[in-house]
Amino acid sequence: MIQDADWITMITTNPAKALALDDKVGQLAPNLKADITVLRAQANDPHRSLLANHPQDVEMVWVGGQLLYGRESVLQKVKPDQCEALEVNCANKRTCVADTINPVTRSTQTLEEIRTILLDMYAQLSPLVP
Repeated sequence: MIQDADWITMITTNPAKALALDDKVGQLAPNLKADITVLRAQANDPHRSLLANHPQDVEMVWVGGQLLYGRESVLQKVKPDQCEALEVNCANKRTCVADTINPVTRSTQTLEEIRTILLDMYAQLSPLVP
């Protein structure tokens, strides 16, 4: 049976080593970049819980130390009115799409602007539902 530490190594540290990026990512440690996803617990066993999760069960997503997505009530407390509202399978979420910290070309686009661009380019592929 895979132990918790082995599971974490298997999905974080080992891929970073395989890509020769373990000096930059692969574990939660000082001076390393980290993306963190927090999911709602669905079972006592973390493996079963992970497999039972759905998109609406994502509580928070941190990218490079910045909270960018999650439950509306959490983001409104941490970043009041800084992120855009989004409904995911009847769950109220917020997402911070525009990057005002490290702006590059098009990094200030809003979710609605990105949706419009995608609809214009790929209208016949799939409907984008808010």
